[in-house]
Amino acid sequence: MQAVESDNKPARIVAIVSVIVVLQVVLVLLFAWASSRQAPHNLPLAVAGPEPAVKALVVGIEQAKPGAFEFITVADDPAAQAAVTNRDAYGALVLGRSGTTLYTAPAASTSVANMLAQALPAALTEANPQARVSVQPLVPNPPDDPNGLGLPSSLTPLGITSIAAGAAIGLLIRRRSDRVWALLGFAVLAGVFSTWALQGVIGALTGTWLANAGVMALLSLGISAGTAGLATLVGVGGVGLSAAVVFFFGMPFAGAATAWQMVPTPWGQIAQYLPVGAGNTALRGVAFFDGAGATPGLVVLAVWAVVGLLLTGLLRGSAHAASEPEPGAEAAAPATA
Repeated sequence: MQAVESDNKPARIVAIVSVIVVLQVVLVLLFAWASSRQAPHNLPLAVAGPEPAVKALVVGIEQAKPGAFEFITVADDPAAQAAVTNRDAYGALVLGRSGTTLYTAPAASTSVANMLAQALPAALTEANPQARVSVQPLVPNPPDDPNGLGLPSSLTPLGITSIAAGAAIGLLIRRRSDRVWALLGFAVLAGVFSTWALQGVIGALTGTWLANAGVMALLSLGISAGTAGLATLVGVGGVGLSAAVVFFFGMPFAGAATAWQMVPTPWGQIAQYLPVGAGNTALRGVAFFDGAGATPGLVVLAVWAVVGLLLTGLLRGSAHAASEPEPGAEAAAPATA
């Protein structure tokens, strides 16, 4: 028997290493491809000004960058600013008699704001060398995080730890009510301490601390409960499925560091129905825009949380746990002769 095991050991090692290498290549392809193919796809851009000038501008940009922008025509300068602050558009161009004003929102996406501030004035100046373009950021990043890197950087560790918490709870805790309470407790603690770190220590968030903590808690609950529900349903394979969908796919295509409209289509849109993309949208809306544009993300997170909690609380448990009765079950069973 020992000789057989010795003979199988090299093959087992090769198989394990091969699986890890394949997984590594897949991850590199997913993350690198999503990053290297970033370009605007129907990125919402508001435009205001005299109708002939607006029409000429839209036609010119469409010819230069077809499909890059989704133009939203608004009435005047205040409406253009409102489109940005309400998160209906990432930027707004106002064509006036004395020049053109470009409004941006770095808090919505620093990279998109920078891209608009560089590309649009350059294009307008090339078309009309006499054109004067001023750039005004309406919603800047926090002073302690001027590049807006804190929030997108935090989503990776938050996602990993939430998947780990959901896996541990779904696989190791047998009692259904205990699993639910453990998920709720983890979410509350994760929301409180993550917000304390991001807003209190780093200064990467603004807005109401309690509201930000609520979104962080819901994001943590959506990921952990979804993972625990899948683990309860199918065991260890459910954890792998959660990691593949929520992290391996959801993270690179969420557009957290840019915008989902910058990610290759249709993957950016699909990722908004996963916790990371939805959490990024919801947290930016609550922290920087007084809640504007946060509702779709909050709804997605709530659906993940509710479905995960239902699976975790109603199902008996994964295969290894279901084979044994829950604590107290033997005592409740009628005695037989």
